[in-house]
Amino acid sequence: MDYALFLQLVTKGLEQRLGEDYIVTLRSIPKNNGVTRDGISVCHKHDQVAPTIYLNDFYQEMKNGRPMEDIFDMIYQLYLENPGLPYLDSRVFASYQDVKDRIVYKLVNTQANRTMLDYLPHMPFHDMSLVCYLLIEQREQGYVTALIHKDHVQTWKIREKELFLAALENTPKLLPPRIQPMSDVLKQLAKEALGENYQEETLDALLEEADRQRTEKQPVFPTLYVLSNPVGVNGAACMTYPHVIRDFARQLDQDILILPSSIHEVLLVADCKDYNYEDMGLLVKDINDTEVSIEDRLSNQIYCYHRDTDQISMVSHAPALTSING
Repeated sequence: MDYALFLQLVTKGLEQRLGEDYIVTLRSIPKNNGVTRDGISVCHKHDQVAPTIYLNDFYQEMKNGRPMEDIFDMIYQLYLENPGLPYLDSRVFASYQDVKDRIVYKLVNTQANRTMLDYLPHMPFHDMSLVCYLLIEQREQGYVTALIHKDHVQTWKIREKELFLAALENTPKLLPPRIQPMSDVLKQLAKEALGENYQEETLDALLEEADRQRTEKQPVFPTLYVLSNPVGVNGAACMTYPHVIRDFARQLDQDILILPSSIHEVLLVADCKDYNYEDMGLLVKDINDTEVSIEDRLSNQIYCYHRDTDQISMVSHAPALTSING
């Protein structure tokens, strides 16, 4: 079954389950780096909002052999468990005073999002851009957010400078930075994945053995740190927070290299001055190409915080990140 037919069948299947009191609409939603995700919006005819359920993963479920009736049931159940999102009513954008304390920003790649940036207020940061969004509501699965477009700024009758001043003030407060050794992050991921089967002593032993083997091959193996926010969403923006990298550099008494792992986090490592930045940039590009989903990629470059100038510079020249459309 091709994808277009799948979308049609899902739409008809939900319409039959929900009945004539509901409006079911297919939507194509642009995402980061040129990615477009297909979703289905379900709205009661008396409601003004329609939560969107993305369908791309369900298509893969069908290709893997799951019956269409099961997929209809899964989507229907997902809608029942996530009823209307009143905070996403378009009226939420009506008053700047009502939302100004919830305006935050994230980092995206400039080249890979050049089309999207045409209609978004943005501020350049090396090969990346800061874009603003509303942090509307936190739920168990994450945040409900909404990108801020140039049309919203015009409706609010404010300057883009005022928008970014609000975002620069709010973001470190609402999404504070957190720096952790990579080993701590691995332990947390293992704990979440293994649940009751998690044994910290066993994992510690494995990490120690891995460190020992790496140290034998490279006596001075650097300690990697992960910089993100507590929820791990759009946490790469923390690299732009005032004083975060500076204070960390003072703590280690070295300049800091910044490796963009994804839009959600960056890796930090003390700069021993022996690194080949170009090779590191190519390594980041290779990891992006093979391990990071297109939607989550941030940059192929390496950055360095210099203590003598208190500035972050781009120190590699790897091939630029491009959108899914090239």
